[in-house]
Amino acid sequence: MSWRATLALAAALAAWASPASAEAQVSPGQAQALGREAYRYGIPLLEFLRIRREMTSVHAPDGRGNAPVNVLANARAFARPNDRTVVAPNHDTLYSLAQLDLGKGPIVLSHPDMGRRYFDFEFVDPYTNVIGYVGTRTTGTHAGRFQIAWTKKPGRRIGGVPVIRSKYRRVWMIGRTLATDAAADQRRAHAKMRRYLLSPQPPLRSRRPGKARKHPLPTDGLALMDALGRALAENPPPKRDRPLLKRLAQVGVGPGLSPAEQGLPADVLQALGEGVEAEAAELLSRTRVDVLRQALGNGGWLTLSSRIGAYGTDYLLRAQLALVGIGANTPAESVYPTALADSTGALLTGTNRYRLVFERRQLPPVRGFWSITMYDSDGFLVPDAAHRYSLGPTHPPLVRRGDGSIVIAIQQARPAEKDVNWLPAPAGGFRLSMRLYWPKATVLRGVWQPPPLERLP
Repeated sequence: MSWRATLALAAALAAWASPASAEAQVSPGQAQALGREAYRYGIPLLEFLRIRREMTSVHAPDGRGNAPVNVLANARAFARPNDRTVVAPNHDTLYSLAQLDLGKGPIVLSHPDMGRRYFDFEFVDPYTNVIGYVGTRTTGTHAGRFQIAWTKKPGRRIGGVPVIRSKYRRVWMIGRTLATDAAADQRRAHAKMRRYLLSPQPPLRSRRPGKARKHPLPTDGLALMDALGRALAENPPPKRDRPLLKRLAQVGVGPGLSPAEQGLPADVLQALGEGVEAEAAELLSRTRVDVLRQALGNGGWLTLSSRIGAYGTDYLLRAQLALVGIGANTPAESVYPTALADSTGALLTGTNRYRLVFERRQLPPVRGFWSITMYDSDGFLVPDAAHRYSLGPTHPPLVRRGDGSIVIAIQQARPAEKDVNWLPAPAGGFRLSMRLYWPKATVLRGVWQPPPLERLP
């Protein structure tokens, strides 16, 4: 898009989200409340763009999921404890990531015949909603080609090739290819991944990727709202957001707007910035309290909302997921029960020992795969000497007892029992995330629930 077109678009958006006149200006208290609301609304878009800038700051694919725009990057290995760009990284699949720009026409994704190997490509818009899938569940495992096209500039399409339509120019493609811990199986998975192709692909400026650069968001509340105004102008919000944006426009927050340029009184401008900063400081901790309360009412396990990936106007849920699990699949593809407390309601900590028992007929009901991953309280992998971060059928050897049950020992030291599976715990607090890929109806309806974590004396 040219600079003239960008300015014209910003002007058009500002026309329906223009600031209120001086006669109708809000009070400092109202401005502070609107600042909080603006942060909740805007942080998913800003996080999407932050991740995009960091991932595309290299000159060539770096083997860790970073690559230039419209270039596919295959991760060489599972995520590691020092990978901290995205919270709650998957440790069951090898990632194939790309940041797409559809401004010059459709991008075509090709994949080989995947046989029995589970895979999916998830397509996420700048507002963190899922706009489509390619993969085992949705399109099957036979070799295929798919076009991802911007509806405002469809370009030349290829006849007979299915189209995933995006209302946005920028799309995040998150590919996942199932692999076991075995080196031989990962080599076979990589052989498939090397045949994932995006076209057209721009020429690389260098074969040396360089180091991905960090692009932290502003910590000043007004500067963050300026960044949001630019982001909204470049990624026009959906019509359903107009009522909220009309309210936010009273304090100069909206597409192409800057609060400092709207003639607001100094006390109102200060209150707005304070509201943004307060919400930025408090939302994550408040989210943790909310989810803990939900988990305590459900045997220690948190089951996330069915609206994940299709948030509509649930701006709070969308903001919470942007902070604790951005890019999460919709429930039809994957469900993520998360254990925060044991069966007594006490928070999980490595100073205790726990047992999780799946009886023979109560194993997770999935068509894809299931696993349990250890994270610290911030949602990142925890270093341990055994380099073991997940357990499940694809993390063998998964030991079964004689009665067919699976017992998982969650503790710092290796257990003495031979018929249990050890998931190392950190010294401090932690959480466990279960992944149920392609869950059966009993999961989606809430009929099947994970077993409680029993604390050992």
